[in-house]
Amino acid sequence: MASLLIHINFFLFLAIFTVALTRNRNFNTVLVGLTYMAPLIPNVGPLTALGLGPGITERFLLISCANLIFGTIEIVVFVLTVEPGDTPFDKEHLKQLFGHTLPIVVALVGLSFLGRANAAPVTALEFTLIAILFICGAVLRVVAIYQIGSVAFKFDIVFRQAQRLKTDQLYGLVRHPSYTSMMIVVLSYAVIAHSFVWGAVGIVTAWAGFQYRIHHEETALAEKFGEEYQVFRARTGMWLPRFTQRKI
Repeated sequence: MASLLIHINFFLFLAIFTVALTRNRNFNTVLVGLTYMAPLIPNVGPLTALGLGPGITERFLLISCANLIFGTIEIVVFVLTVEPGDTPFDKEHLKQLFGHTLPIVVALVGLSFLGRANAAPVTALEFTLIAILFICGAVLRVVAIYQIGSVAFKFDIVFRQAQRLKTDQLYGLVRHPSYTSMMIVVLSYAVIAHSFVWGAVGIVTAWAGFQYRIHHEETALAEKFGEEYQVFRARTGMWLPRFTQRKI
């Protein structure tokens, strides 16, 4: 039954990925799709020979379901939000690709394959923690992106003509709720991986990628919105809510 579900998840995601490419074929959608699809590939034939997993494990099934759900969310987001010209493939894009995107991809793919290859049974406490982290992170991600809208949410740091600074709802509490939500999801993958050392490596790698993005993003926002952004940054936390206002 588990093997059947893993195969269903893979082919379902492949179908969603294929449809997405027919609607909006862009580099970001391709990269996101491959990131979540690779760990979904059933462990048969050459994959078994390469030692990518001991067969069907509880953790493999969790990774399969998590990647199907969250990968679908991410693909839909980028199909709906990426516009022509958002990915110019210039020097700045390449800096973001290697400094921000690839560390997060490496963390997610690495933790996924570590999890699917781990034969340790999932305890009730682990499952509860994984479910809470994953559901909270996924829901928060969707809400944060919905609140900021397709005009402002972008894979690359580019500004569109109608864009305004978002300072209310979740963004009134933290400056980057969509990144906070992604880190919560990464934490759930680290628990599935069932390795303190490699889980920590994955978390730090993803965090470093987001920190790189935040540094460049906040610099660009400060240049565009000036004092308005400085006031916003002083009263909100980067990752978590701030309860005291920082001096400008």
